[in-house]
Parts: sequence; structure tokens; C-alpha cells
Amino acid sequence: MNLPDLKGKCVLISGASSGIGAATAIMFARMGCTVGIHYNNNKAGAERILEEVGKQSSGHILHADLRITGDIPVLMRNFVKFSGGLDILINNAGAMIKRQPIAHAPAKYYDDLFEVNVRHVFLMSREALPHLKKSKGNIINIGSVAGHTGGFTGSGVYATMKSAVATATVAMAKEFAHDGIRVNSVLPGFIDTPFHDDITSDEQRKQFLSKTPLGRFGTAEDVAHAILFLASDAASFITGEYLAVNGGIHMRV
Repeated sequence: MNLPDLKGKCVLISGASSGIGAATAIMFARMGCTVGIHYNNNKAGAERILEEVGKQSSGHILHADLRITGDIPVLMRNFVKFSGGLDILINNAGAMIKRQPIAHAPAKYYDDLFEVNVRHVFLMSREALPHLKKSKGNIINIGSVAGHTGGFTGSGVYATMKSAVATATVAMAKEFAHDGIRVNSVLPGFIDTPFHDDITSDEQRKQFLSKTPLGRFGTAEDVAHAILFLASDAASFITGEYLAVNGGIHMRV
């Protein structure tokens, strides 16, 4: 992929120490971007990604617990101080934590998933807004096919959160358009990353695979390519839209 307009852009990616976020950080670095690599628990992973980013461009590790409101302004200030600005925000951080049927899910589980998957999208985007107004930049939220299908076994609460991210994307796209800021989302299907290591059994993997028309799991790089497209001038007239990267498991007319 060659997207020359991305060269020199300042890109902040939440949850970039592994999986989709890590692949996206490396791909933006190959385009010549300055990359902010956020992590919460996986410092070693973030350091590995910084090493890879450093082979191509400039990167900076940023630690924050996105569930803590006060951590987010500090994260943003630290990145802008390092990079000199912000052009692209990728709200990628998220988790299912575990599979939990709605009928048996405690309220705390719902609250935890809201904080991890939804609340920080609002807070990160709000903090990014003054900088994106200056750069006429864009935001890409990482949703999930679950947010449009209701999810599969034990992922109903997670699907609810990702549906909220989908609605937030459209709402922000409408509100921020007058400032020249685009807001879009990417909807991964089953992506073979560490996200599934502790929550998806071999039998569930087989079920997902059998339902995927293209007959394979996605890769983090598959999703990263879609993110870079939406971030680039190739998508300059696209806002409030989602790009489904799911092998056909969710289609629309």
C-alpha cells in the first residue's frame, strides 16, 4: 500500500501494544508517520512495537489507564508535546474480558465493558478535538461486527458496547464535519490476534470459521490496511461510515 499523503502525519493509537493496534502502528510508521503507541498493561509489547516503528519512522510510548478520566488529558498532552501536533486518532483499545451471557452478567461486568470499550472513545476524541481542528485531521474508531449482529455466544454485552461505538462514530461525524474533521470506523470480524486467546475456545473458532464466507480468519494487517485507507486522502469524502473487515460474515445491501 502506498499512501504518500500520510507521510509526516502525527498518529495516536490507543491499545497499540499488540494485535490490530500494533500492526496499525507499524504500518503508519512505514508511511513515514510519527506514531504514538499507547498501552496500559503490556509495556514489553509496547517496547517491541516501538522498536519496529523506529526502523521506519519516529515513535513514542504512552502509558495510561483509559478507564481513569485524568489519565487521558495527560496522554494527549504528552503525545502532542513529543510530536508537535495530532492529525489522526485511532480509538482502538477495547476488550471483551470474558464471554458472559446477558442473563447472568452482573452490573459490574456491564460497567467494566462500558469503560473499556465506549467511555474512552468519547474522552479521547474530546481531548483530541482542539488539535484535530488545527490539522483538519480525522478519527477512526475500531468497532466490531458484533455491534451490528448482536454477537455470538456470550458476547451480547460486548456487542452492545460496540453498537454504542458505531452510533458515537456517526454522531461525531455529524458534529465535527463543520471543522473539517472526518470520523469513520472499522468493523473487524474474527481477527486472529491475542484478543481471542483467553475467551474463544477451539470449538468456537471452528464455528466462526464455518460462518465466514471467505473461509479464513482475518489478520491484524487486514484491519490495518482498512484503517490507513480511511485515514488517507483516498477517503477524503468519506465520513460517518464503517468499513467491515470480516470476510463476509456481516454483509449489507
